[in-house]
Amino acid sequence: MCRTRIKVIDEYTTGEDAEELVNGFISNPENKVAKVNSIETEIYYDRDDDPYMVAVINYELGE
Repeated sequence: MCRTRIKVIDEYTTGEDAEELVNGFISNPENKVAKVNSIETEIYYDRDDDPYMVAVINYELGE
């Protein structure tokens, strides 16, 4: 079964490695990620010019 998850990472600060933050989500056993099909990330800024990252992770659900 495929599932698409949208993850908002609001602890993001400029210069952090997006790959490292997304890998944290994937490696967390609570998320039950069996296989990742695609990942897209975008950096946005809120009204106070604070950055946050949105990651769209399409993955197959494991056990």
